[in-house]
Amino acid sequence: MRTSWGYTAWLAVSGLVCAGITAFAASAYVTLDMDQARPPLHGPVHYGLLVAHIFTGTVAVLTGVSQFWPGLRAKHPRVHRVMGRVYFAAVLPSSVLGLVCAQLALAGLASAGPLSVLSVLWFVSAVQGLRTARRRRFAAHRVWMIRGFALTGAAVTGRLWGLLLGGLLPEADGLMVFVTANWLSFVVNLLVAEWWIQSRGYTRTLPSAALSPSISSRSAQSSASVA
Repeated sequence: MRTSWGYTAWLAVSGLVCAGITAFAASAYVTLDMDQARPPLHGPVHYGLLVAHIFTGTVAVLTGVSQFWPGLRAKHPRVHRVMGRVYFAAVLPSSVLGLVCAQLALAGLASAGPLSVLSVLWFVSAVQGLRTARRRRFAAHRVWMIRGFALTGAAVTGRLWGLLLGGLLPEADGLMVFVTANWLSFVVNLLVAEWWIQSRGYTRTLPSAALSPSISSRSAQSSASVA
């Protein structure tokens, strides 16, 4: 399938935006100065967990963008597989660390709730994406990768929602803005992802030969040998 210039341009711009916002968010933690941390912390252990979560999340965002680049899988399948492995190696620990950090949030359940739900969904989508890839169920793998990266991108859209809500509601309580932005960051992303999956027809059942060519080949060989 030929990729349109519009899709390529959209992917390039969104990839640059994701990379830029992610780099900016992670920049406060490069020096490992706990005083530069944005959320209030319990102490050094909490800070260490947060830093690990942020840096593995950064790797997930940057490698995840590459998985959607047109032609990468077709022209450079080895690079696609390597980047995919790095992506999963980053998402799995980052989602667990995100869940732990959510429970340590000083703002309580209001803050921990959306971050906990996001972390669990992120972990599940990564497990499903990895499982379908290992089983060579590539149609299902593509669907789970779209869902998974929608959750990965919450790190970016959450900040954009925060800026938007803060600008529209300058008198609003800061915690309310933060919590609302966290919920919107992944709920809206998932809705857009599901719309994209359905509109592109990715959930349609493919012929068995297209899903498992190796099995069909072995069956044909067996029939030939019997004949």
